[in-house]
Amino acid sequence: MNRDLLSLDFYGEGITATLACLDEETDTLRIRHAVQRPSKAFAGSFVRDRIGAQEDLTRVFEEMSSYITSSPSVTVGVRGNFLSFRHSTGFTFTKAHNHIIRPSDMEDAINASLPNRDESLEVLDILPLSYIIDDQPGATDPNGMSGCCLGAETFITFAVGTHLANLQSVLQSCGCEDYSWFPSSIALGETVLSPAEKASTCLLMDIGENSISALLYHKDSLLDGWELPFGLDMVAEKVADQLQNDVPTAKQILRTYEPDPVMDEVIEEASADMLEALHKELVQSLPYVQHPPTQLVLCGQGAWPVLQKLLKNKLGTRKSRLCAFDKLIADCNIESPKYDGSLALLQHTLAREKGQLGVAQVKQEGLLGKLFTKLGFNLF
Repeated sequence: MNRDLLSLDFYGEGITATLACLDEETDTLRIRHAVQRPSKAFAGSFVRDRIGAQEDLTRVFEEMSSYITSSPSVTVGVRGNFLSFRHSTGFTFTKAHNHIIRPSDMEDAINASLPNRDESLEVLDILPLSYIIDDQPGATDPNGMSGCCLGAETFITFAVGTHLANLQSVLQSCGCEDYSWFPSSIALGETVLSPAEKASTCLLMDIGENSISALLYHKDSLLDGWELPFGLDMVAEKVADQLQNDVPTAKQILRTYEPDPVMDEVIEEASADMLEALHKELVQSLPYVQHPPTQLVLCGQGAWPVLQKLLKNKLGTRKSRLCAFDKLIADCNIESPKYDGSLALLQHTLAREKGQLGVAQVKQEGLLGKLFTKLGFNLF
């Protein structure tokens, strides 16, 4: 049986969408279509213009509709500096000494990890990292084990409620009412990094046009995360000065950039301010200062060899690499790093569904039905 999956990643001033077909018998994922469309109505997942955002997203759905063969599962990636992260721990206790731990106990421990928070913040995602059974840490799946005290170590993503509601309103106005949503950086970190990288001290960094997302792992634990309101646009301003172009032209040059010795020198000089601002933000984090990364993995629009080299030197990491999705089968071109987030969202969704990474939060039913009915595309 085949099943369609659609991911939406609001990346920079644009929408990146990837459609895949999952063969459930062979557990094979095939990428059928991928597209990135500009949209000034979005800045990451922040909605600047509700009507414009609705129109731009509807056009993306219209393009995807001709490739869809069954009602798709939709995953939405959320980015932006209205997100914040926290590592937390919660405990639940049972009356019996040899109580058999069930999924409901795991859920209670996860919920107990939620801290008191500002009323303006909503929980976007809770990622279970590991469990503690009667003071013994490191359990990855305690279901069926015995214990009287169960703890859950979690990594929680919060979002400013009003901004999240605006994004949800745009999705619903387009007929998309059934979806899971995750922080795009979490999807990247949990799918792109190898077990060895997570076991070391590794920094994953996704560089976009107007934002940078980053996660820090140490000894298989996700320690900290950042959503920073700057990115390649800072580089574009300097490139424009050097090449004596206007900023929009410089942005277009960077969007179509391919490694080139002359252009690499321009980018190297133009990146100095962005790298300094990035380093300044990172060293304000106590986990980063306590556990400086030894490995770097670079994703997204700015996953270029020249920036990889510059970041490796600036952060003092011993190893570095660019993100790669080598094992995916594709009927379209997905080699551009701008698709990193949407590809990671597809794989992360499947992992969460299988229970490997917790339980996905799904919105109310509807699943694009209104939109595709309006387009004359009958999925049901």
